[in-house]
Amino acid sequence: MIRIPFFIMNERIESVIILEKVNTESGYSNELINSVKNQDLNRNFIRELVYGVIENKILLDYILSTKLKRPNKKLPTKIQEIFRISIFQILFLDNVPKYAIVNEALEAAKYFKLDKYKNILNAILRDIEKGDEEKYLKKIKDRNLRIQTEFSVSKDFYDILSKDYSTKTLIKILNSYNSKQEFIIRINKLKSSIEDVKNIFERNNILFKEHPFLNNSLIIENPGEVFKLEYFKKGFYTVQDGGSTLVSKVLNPKKNSRVLDLCAAPGSKTCHLSEIMENTGSILANDIHSKKLKKIQENIKRLGCKNIETVSFDASEYKEKYNGEFDYILIDAPCSGSGIVSRKPEIKLYRTKEQIQELITIQRKILENGFKYLKKGGSLVYSTCSIFSDENENQVKWILNNIENVNISKIDFRNKELDYIKLMPYEIGNNGFFMSKFTKK
Repeated sequence: MIRIPFFIMNERIESVIILEKVNTESGYSNELINSVKNQDLNRNFIRELVYGVIENKILLDYILSTKLKRPNKKLPTKIQEIFRISIFQILFLDNVPKYAIVNEALEAAKYFKLDKYKNILNAILRDIEKGDEEKYLKKIKDRNLRIQTEFSVSKDFYDILSKDYSTKTLIKILNSYNSKQEFIIRINKLKSSIEDVKNIFERNNILFKEHPFLNNSLIIENPGEVFKLEYFKKGFYTVQDGGSTLVSKVLNPKKNSRVLDLCAAPGSKTCHLSEIMENTGSILANDIHSKKLKKIQENIKRLGCKNIETVSFDASEYKEKYNGEFDYILIDAPCSGSGIVSRKPEIKLYRTKEQIQELITIQRKILENGFKYLKKGGSLVYSTCSIFSDENENQVKWILNNIENVNISKIDFRNKELDYIKLMPYEIGNNGFFMSKFTKK
């Protein structure tokens, strides 16, 4: 006899499972959401719940703590996640009645065999009303603590941002972290043209607008439809952020040159370099994680790139065989990810000062090796998806002070000659991104 389970997995229960993994620092939310295998679940709703909770976690926890008789008492992690999801829905979502949110919370507690917490769930959730967040935030008298709580950003992360930026700019950055991310595609000129893709989109009712500084990219307003077209599988276009696309244009390798992409996964920039080179010359695409090479290879095949070879080694460890071998090198270095928090919101919660110092050390080791691999007269671009000065402007100063026979190259951007380009996450057409260019004498 087949026993039918009393409970059927739903979006809230799946969200509890994902959030528990994220908040024990064992996974990125976007990767966990994309790995959901149950096709009956609404992945967009899961994403709304998971992102909403992570973006507001510190605020949600603060409000919950004011409702608990013993705020310091440790609740089971799954009950904490049920509380966070439910409080987020009550405060920020209009499409579900509160009684339904409470009922779903009680059902989730039952699913996880945590029935003894149903009374406290019921009592606290019924006591919270839409708009309550402002009432509780007013109780926080310290201005910095209020900002950290309102925007749910850890003290370490907040301290670094406030060191680098004025309060006005800081608020703009934090607001952008919780804003909807733009969906940007780059047209692959190895297989198509921007006019062809525009015509395809118009025929298929895909809404788009021009990119503000890239002439071969579009901002898509109904992105779900983009993947349904056969033209995506055929490689006519690919998903790529504005900063990520710009960095390959800044390196701008000539045809028939030899290029090294030292930290290549998932291969978007590598394939763009191949396009710029018109499939001539050679590109060596490396990533420390050999498992990520499969994704690079999938992009290579789909986009029709024929001059790319993949390898896997630790870019922070010197390889003698590559000494002086390359005309162009791209170092899109491992970094804090402080420019892409809207894509991975857990970064603002869990990235520590110690981790960032470790990353800065790794970046410098990779840079030292990269310049050794570069030929005389060759060009190297250093980039990050960070907006922290210590990973960006201060690394440029370190390069010029510590690496011999290197000049900074001016970058032409928006009719200005710049020492570097720093894109902010609140600007249209990109996440936060940094890039600088050097020539070896």
